[in-house]
Amino acid sequence: MSEDSQSLKGPEISRQVFGGVLTYDGAGYYPGLELLNLVYGSGDELLPNTEGVKVTKVSHDFARRLVWDPTFQNHPERGNVFVDEGEAEDTLRRLLECLQLEIPNSTAKPSWSRAHFFPYTKSLIHWDARSRSKNNSEHVIIERKYLRGGGALAFKVLRLDPIGPRLERIRAGFGNLYPAKATALDRLASVLAEHGKLETDTNSDQIELKSQTFNDQLDETFRDGVARILGHTDLPAVSRIRAMMNWTGFWLILAEMHRSAKSMKKPVPTILCDCGGAHAQLRRTSQRSLKQILGLIEDAVHDHAKSLSASNIPKRHFQNIRGFFWATAATIKLLNSWKGRKHFTLGLDILEALVLAGCESGSEVPYDVFLDEWLYGRCGIVIGRNGADASDLLTTLDSSIFEDNENELATQMTAAGLLTQYSDATRMVSTGGLK
Repeated sequence: MSEDSQSLKGPEISRQVFGGVLTYDGAGYYPGLELLNLVYGSGDELLPNTEGVKVTKVSHDFARRLVWDPTFQNHPERGNVFVDEGEAEDTLRRLLECLQLEIPNSTAKPSWSRAHFFPYTKSLIHWDARSRSKNNSEHVIIERKYLRGGGALAFKVLRLDPIGPRLERIRAGFGNLYPAKATALDRLASVLAEHGKLETDTNSDQIELKSQTFNDQLDETFRDGVARILGHTDLPAVSRIRAMMNWTGFWLILAEMHRSAKSMKKPVPTILCDCGGAHAQLRRTSQRSLKQILGLIEDAVHDHAKSLSASNIPKRHFQNIRGFFWATAATIKLLNSWKGRKHFTLGLDILEALVLAGCESGSEVPYDVFLDEWLYGRCGIVIGRNGADASDLLTTLDSSIFEDNENELATQMTAAGLLTQYSDATRMVSTGGLK
């Protein structure tokens, strides 16, 4: 056993198998938030085509402690910001609390280091930070706690896009995502950020530097989806931001699924979604689909570790890699729940992201093309009869089950403004109903 193999840990195994660090603590919305931090914190040039990137990291610890730290009244900067008897402070606290990024499966009030702001404006984008001194809670350091590397992989895939016109289109899309002129919220967030911790890397960000692109069809799917999402400039910026965060999470679990299969030299499994809940057979098969994927991921990382004679990796590291898949899927509403028996479904959050990623701005896509060529062909999602047939599912399930599933999804998309039915034979997918 070599010294290098003895020092291997779960994050390095994840990087070697999937291209980046995918772990439970960094699941869900965090890769999307990390991606935005890297896009807007790496200098004046968006998505630089350099070997590495140096990142300016804003912590927003002052604003986060204002909202979520019960000891904020003792903060040394408090008197420099608030000069009244506390009315402005309380008003601002209530305002900022409304901007919290959702923490799925949690109702308790988070600690300030656990809570993040949703990036409604560029000035609200911030990094992880926490207090590390028991004797001095004001000693704040910026470090990766939840922004663990999934977003770094996505960022590298985008900035090293070999297709120049698409790269320029994505750069322009990020450039137009936030207004050039600062809004009132931007100005407020900027003032609060000045009273918090800020760091600029002296060297290239190591997590991003070590992330590996494959330049395969999977990377192409992510780049195509991002270009389309950012191109929907007729939609509110918040719709594009939310879609980017959900699409990034979805693509990373696709990467886990595809690259696990590649590592094990096995066929790539599919994501079988139950959209109606009317057929118990379909739900049970969807549950098995999830278990198969989770088992494949676990087998792939164990097999890779074994091939490197890395026998000292803690069991929880493997569980965290596996946990990234189901926790991200649950967060973006690709699973029915966080607890109990889980199966694949298509909630509104991921459905909107898939439509924005699959349809060009101002265009319509026939529903059957959306199902067969985009959802199944590029995203590995089985909904209707054709996808089921291509996945050999019709040998165990009746085709009428998938026809019902297809129609149920169409009904849900119509209600969400994502599908228009012009006649019995013509159903078109678009973002027109979101404007």
